[in-house]
Amino acid sequence: MTKISTYLLGIILISSMTSCGGDGDDPVDEVNASPELVGSLDDLNLTAGFQSTTVSLASVFTDSDGDELIFSATSSPSSVITVAVSGSNLTISEVSTGNALVTIIASDGNGGNASTDFSVTITEESTVCSNDNSINVENTMCDNTPATDNEYTETLEANDMRKIVTNRVPDHDYGNQIANMGVTGLVSTTETFTFTAKPSLAMNSTDILDENNRPAYDYGIALNGVPIDPAPAEPFIFTVDNPGGQNDGEYNWDWVFEPNNNRTAVGLDCNTAHLQPTDNNSKGLIHYHGDMVVYANSLLAGLGDGTTEPTSSVQIGWASDGFPIVYKYGPNAAGNGVEVLESSYQLKTGERPGDGMTEPCGEYNGKYTNDYEFVSGSGDLDECNGIQRSITLSTPAGGSETFSYFYVITDEFPVIGRCISGTPADDFSKKP
Repeated sequence: MTKISTYLLGIILISSMTSCGGDGDDPVDEVNASPELVGSLDDLNLTAGFQSTTVSLASVFTDSDGDELIFSATSSPSSVITVAVSGSNLTISEVSTGNALVTIIASDGNGGNASTDFSVTITEESTVCSNDNSINVENTMCDNTPATDNEYTETLEANDMRKIVTNRVPDHDYGNQIANMGVTGLVSTTETFTFTAKPSLAMNSTDILDENNRPAYDYGIALNGVPIDPAPAEPFIFTVDNPGGQNDGEYNWDWVFEPNNNRTAVGLDCNTAHLQPTDNNSKGLIHYHGDMVVYANSLLAGLGDGTTEPTSSVQIGWASDGFPIVYKYGPNAAGNGVEVLESSYQLKTGERPGDGMTEPCGEYNGKYTNDYEFVSGSGDLDECNGIQRSITLSTPAGGSETFSYFYVITDEFPVIGRCISGTPADDFSKKP
């Protein structure tokens, strides 16, 4: 073999060894790393009217290979919001109120993906209620003594009628809390109230307010001759306030102040009573709006302030239909004692529907009578704060009398009922 042939054979052998991987390096396939979730996106609570908002996605994902991430987003349902991505910024656009889920996907362009999601809630803009929603339940002073003695007589007349003659002057001190309305002092007048001594329940109760929510009847009369009149009249009503409108200064009679919870505003004294403030024939006459504590104490020491528990029911007045009114305690169901009888009214829950201009807004808290609702069975008494249960009382005119129904002055709303279960007598009417 020649030298040239030997040289060429060596080249061929070296080349063959290299091509078969002899001393050369083996090629290695690189594995792509997917993006990773390293941050989080908080759920969003937005108020209607925001139109659009932007969220940065830059710090939410990372890629260990250094690949540039491509973001995409979807929203469900799209009837609440729509979403769009530009670079690493997510734009959320408002469609309507509601809840939606946003899903974000980060892709590295090499088949690797990572995702996350968050919720978006859009609610109507809440308005701040500017109405005065404060209440006051503190009794105020009784710092005046009547200049005229109390006069009260009660007799049983023919045809089973009961007649009360009164000068409407209380037999206890009183307060004149609304003197700024022009009430200079207590006024007396002789009045007669005649009503049945043999009352019966009517097919339907009668509201002490008329169809326009104006006072239509006194609820009744106390045994000292002072009318029991729980429903307020002018000016203790929500006042319509439409700036620039034609209804400025009018009253919304659906929303009257609840006297028991607005004692300072309504000008109530220690007996939850006040002098009539309006300019009519009743101006200066006193009437009860709620719990007549001092008067109850005069009937039985400690009864009104709760330091004495009676052994029998204590009558405090007559309702306008002729049934008796007792103070807090009535016969128990067994008929062998007395018990505290509870109202079946409760505060409504949530917010009033008003706009704060034509009707009140704010939380139901008892400021208005309409804040309460009757819940049958939640207490002992019916819608008129009465109960069908036998009661025997020693009455001022008739000695021992028995009734199949009676009303109760309660600790809680309505304290004094707002309807009559029998037929109210004409002498208690407030109608012209």
